[in-house]
Amino acid sequence: MAVQLGMNPSKAQKHRMEQLNELDEIRQEAILRTDLVQHQRAKWHDRYIKEKKFQEGDWTLLFDSKFKDFKGKFYTHWLGPYEIDKIFSNGAVRIKNIDEFQTPLIVNGHRLKIYHNPLSKEEFVKMFQENSAIKLVKKNSSSPPA
Repeated sequence: MAVQLGMNPSKAQKHRMEQLNELDEIRQEAILRTDLVQHQRAKWHDRYIKEKKFQEGDWTLLFDSKFKDFKGKFYTHWLGPYEIDKIFSNGAVRIKNIDEFQTPLIVNGHRLKIYHNPLSKEEFVKMFQENSAIKLVKKNSSSPPA
C-alpha cells in the first residue's frame, strides 16, 4: 500500500506507529476523563446518603418493598417494629418479631430505619421532673383563659 501511495515503506511504518501512539494517548485521555466523571458522580451521590448504624437489640422498622402501587398518603410503607438479632459484615441484618412468635428474617440493612419507642405519659413526666431547667405547668381548669 505504501508503494501505491508513492511512500517509502519505512516512512509508512513510522507514520503508522505515530497513529498507533496517538490512538493510545486518546484512549488514555478517555479513561482519565471517565474516571474523573465517575468520581464526581460518586461524590455527588454519596453526599445524600446517610450512614445507618444499628446495634443488636435496637428496634427497627422494615420498608415494605412490595408496596408498588401507592394506595394513598395515609398508608404506611413501613412494617414493624422488629428487634435486631444479629448484624452481618456484608450489610445484612437478621431481625425478629417482638411478639411471642419470634421468626428470624434476614434483610438488607438499607431497608431498615431506627424505631424510636414512644414514651408513655409517666415516662414523659419523669423525664421533665429529672431535668430541673424545665418545669411543667399544670393547667387549672376552673380559671378562665387569659
